[in-house]
This record gives sequence, C-alpha cells and structure tokens, in this order.
Amino acid sequence: MNTPHFQMSKVIILVADASRARLLAVESPTGPLMELESLVNPAARLRQQDLSSDRQGRSFQSAGTGRSAMAETTTPKEQETAVFARELTQNLQERRKQGELEKLYVVAPPAFLGELRKHLGAEVASVVVAEIDKDYTRLDARELREKLPQYLK
Repeated sequence: MNTPHFQMSKVIILVADASRARLLAVESPTGPLMELESLVNPAARLRQQDLSSDRQGRSFQSAGTGRSAMAETTTPKEQETAVFARELTQNLQERRKQGELEKLYVVAPPAFLGELRKHLGAEVASVVVAEIDKDYTRLDARELREKLPQYLK
C-alpha cells in the first residue's frame, strides 16, 4: 500500500521587520499560508541608549597633542538590524542549498527591505518573485494571505 507523499512547498514568503520575521509556505498558488519558522531580534526592541556605551571612543590626532571624539558611522541599532538581516538571508541561503526554496516572496517595510537586499546572495536573489514594501509582521496568516497576490507561483 502506498502512503501519500507530502510534498513540502518550495514557495516561501518572508515577512519581516527589524525585530521579527516569519517564514511561511504555501502548498498551491491560491492556498492558505502555513508558518514554517518564527524568528525574533530582541536587540531591535531596545532603546538606542541601551545598545551603546555612555561616551564615544576617543582618538589621538596624528599631529599635535589633541584628542577628539570619534563619530560612529552606524548606530548600534543599525548594526543589530544588519546582523538580523544577515541571519535571515543565511537561513534562506541554507534552505536554497537544501532544495527547500525555489520561489521567494519578501514582505518588509522599505528600510528593512533595503537591508535584506544588501545581504541576499545572488542565488537567493535569483528566486525572488516579488518584493512588497509593507510592514505586515503583525498580521496573522489569513490576513497576510489576503494582502498577497491572488496567485503565488
């Protein structure tokens, strides 16, 4: 007797912002979404002052005896956002290597969508079907499905 073989969907929807992300799959082009994984970035919820030290670093001038404060090029919060985006894209790259990802929909607010783009490898970027620059992280699977294209293919 043959048992039905469950074919895991290879269409994945990433819904993310700087503090949380969900990976969802869909079995058919018009089917409901099923949550695969949920990830959080607790550092993104911290206040800026909780992430950084009290004072900027100090540097000595190469000529003379003066010292000046070093300006930060990125804030600690921006660094944490970049780390989270990198972790998400590594997760997607691993799924792609394992044959679990053939098509990807990315849903994120504009700033985080840009951060994700910086870290997407060429192989994962090549399977991105659509990018939706909205923050839908608080929607449940049914509400999110209504916001996505009718056919996910």
